[in-house]
Amino acid sequence: MHSIRSIALLALLSLPALGDEAPGHSLHGEAFNEGPRQAAVLMEGMPKIDFPITTKSPEAQKFFTQGVAQQHGFWYFEAERSHRQASALDPDAAMPYWGMALANVNNEKRAKGFLAKAVERKAKASKREQMWITSLENFYRDDKREKKQRQISYIKDLEAIVQDFPKDVEAKAFLVWKIWDANGDVPISSNQAVDALLDQIFEANPMHPAHHYRIHLWDSDKPIRALGSDSKCGQTSPGIAHMWHMPGHTFSKLNRYDDAAWQQEAATRVDHAYMIKTLVLPDQIHNYAHNEEWLTRTYGELGRVHDAVALATNLIENPRHPVYNTLDKPGCSASYGRTRLLETLTDWEMWPQIVRINGGPLLPLATQNIHELNRLRALGLAQYNLGKKDALASTLTALETLEAKMKKEKPEAKPSAPDSKIPGAGEEIRKALPPEASLADVKKPVPAKNPTKSDSIKPDPTKKALPAALAELRAAKLILDKATPGKVREMLEKEKDIPKSRLIGYYLKIDDKKKAGELAGQLDSDLSGWAQQAEVYQELGRTDDAKKAFEKARERGFGMDRDLPIAKRLDALAGVLGITGEWRKPAPVRTDSGTRPTLDSLGPVHWSPPHAPAWSGTGLDGKPVSNETYAGKPTLLIFYVGHYCSHCMAQLKTFEGFAGDFKAMGINLVAMSPDSLADLPKAQKNAKSKDGFPFPLVSAKSLDVFRAYRAYDDFEKFPLHVVALVDAKQNLRWLDVGYTPFTDAKFVLGEAKRLLSLPLETVAKK
Repeated sequence: MHSIRSIALLALLSLPALGDEAPGHSLHGEAFNEGPRQAAVLMEGMPKIDFPITTKSPEAQKFFTQGVAQQHGFWYFEAERSHRQASALDPDAAMPYWGMALANVNNEKRAKGFLAKAVERKAKASKREQMWITSLENFYRDDKREKKQRQISYIKDLEAIVQDFPKDVEAKAFLVWKIWDANGDVPISSNQAVDALLDQIFEANPMHPAHHYRIHLWDSDKPIRALGSDSKCGQTSPGIAHMWHMPGHTFSKLNRYDDAAWQQEAATRVDHAYMIKTLVLPDQIHNYAHNEEWLTRTYGELGRVHDAVALATNLIENPRHPVYNTLDKPGCSASYGRTRLLETLTDWEMWPQIVRINGGPLLPLATQNIHELNRLRALGLAQYNLGKKDALASTLTALETLEAKMKKEKPEAKPSAPDSKIPGAGEEIRKALPPEASLADVKKPVPAKNPTKSDSIKPDPTKKALPAALAELRAAKLILDKATPGKVREMLEKEKDIPKSRLIGYYLKIDDKKKAGELAGQLDSDLSGWAQQAEVYQELGRTDDAKKAFEKARERGFGMDRDLPIAKRLDALAGVLGITGEWRKPAPVRTDSGTRPTLDSLGPVHWSPPHAPAWSGTGLDGKPVSNETYAGKPTLLIFYVGHYCSHCMAQLKTFEGFAGDFKAMGINLVAMSPDSLADLPKAQKNAKSKDGFPFPLVSAKSLDVFRAYRAYDDFEKFPLHVVALVDAKQNLRWLDVGYTPFTDAKFVLGEAKRLLSLPLETVAKK
């Protein structure tokens, strides 16, 4: 039975929100504005744990337990959603609010908002639950304690739960997590002691998701100690991408790149399956871009260059968003994709491909200095290696123009953290960060203890890279110009940041074999390094050294693409060294990687836009309007919450100003609301034009269309704001969901132009 209070609240939530700021905003408070606002479901592939709470609803218990399990996999967005669902099923239960607070480990303000709701219900909870709530209450208490003391207090509170409830496996698991999480402030005095606590957890539940924490525990110290957990981590939680990703840390550090690639590919496949099903876009997912870019590098370690290029291309093709995915923001799909694509093509000598994509949709000119420098440098290297002297001279001129431009620029300011009031800056964005904050580009910066003027300036990496790029391309041009070796050597020695792998080739061109040999001995101990060593040593007449290097390349080269320039040269070198038959050794047979599902069963390796839900409604003229009306044409759908929403009207006026631009691109604008047919014309008086808005207004009173596009709060029963781009084939190419309207029409226009030029020609084409 619902309490009188909860019945009243449910009645209130069934009413439409009124007022300038109310539409789309939660009635529970600011913390509830962001985050997941669509109903949770009991998902397959979640960890099996036990965390009983005081609740009158068995379903609420199931969702709460699922939320805690998802928390162990750092899947914060879905963890919060599960706890919200538990709270909706039992509004009087305290622990779901504790769970929402815990799911906001990277957002103290929201965590405190949720925790306040848990504290309100604390008296109704058991002693054990009260201790859990108190632990967070003490941690977030407003006082003058330093962070270190707060962390110590939290650890002690969790220890108290373990001591009072020694069979509480979850208390031990979260104690391990907190000891590791607090390591930056409270150094771990004994990894072995923490590992012993993990042993207790696995004795009680061998497939507990705390295997995740064991990998983190030993990651920077002795990764080999985590091997047992690496074979179980993803298997405990097959539906959580990050749990497949984590063993990749260990395998990479142990140079087991085949295993690392498998783990990282499993993670990306699970992510893609989830995103396509739920209409959540890339870069809104915790750890997504980090896993993808690491996988491109892992593919490179194996010589799987075409796979690396295809994945980097897919990152570039991902939808962009002004808050969480642009070239201006390091650590996201756009910047990672472009960077890793150029690195891969350059490192593996794919010169024709670089020239072919230059200036096109994959590699357009960039306004960001570092991205433009990288483009020009890669292009210049390709032109040098293809013997295009005049083209190289033009590229050098462009690079010198960039240098002159930079001298006139003021230092760039640090990028600001997402503002919760920015349209679309939902909790999905905040939770795109790993808790270890290795990609803190969209996380609120921690202020310096003694801030200085320089703290507000972001160093431009271009300033360090530009001199080396200029020196390298100038040296390359001197070689093509047949300049004296002395001039080339002088230019090469001007900068230290020219990669050794390329310096070797330049020195061989000027017949400085001694220097080339010295540099060959300093190459990285990886597949490409050993392959190049074998070539260079053989050219220098050091056959024994060439054979040793070639043997190492043989061991790592089992997955190497056979059509790469270096691979073809190794084919020839094998014969010279007296190696007959297949020179690549077989892939290693592993017995400690755990039982793995087939990769295809987890999802697609590349993200692709999901099919857009069908939509329909009634136009101002009373006639039906639907996606069929615009069949074969791209459409930008604007879901607004009603004529009474002043922010919605401001949004429509903004898009009105760009209506001609969208029309010129062949994109139809359609604005939908829950307004009745009688109320629909009331929005027209807000238009700049006396004739009303230059795009159709559609009544979708049933709200089914809103639900289909995530434009509906299932918990509080009212519509949200959404802008969605649907292409001519009815694929959903771009989506913004928020409690405030998205108003950056100029960004959407530019992104629509970019996205609708896809699918792009793949650079992996031979």
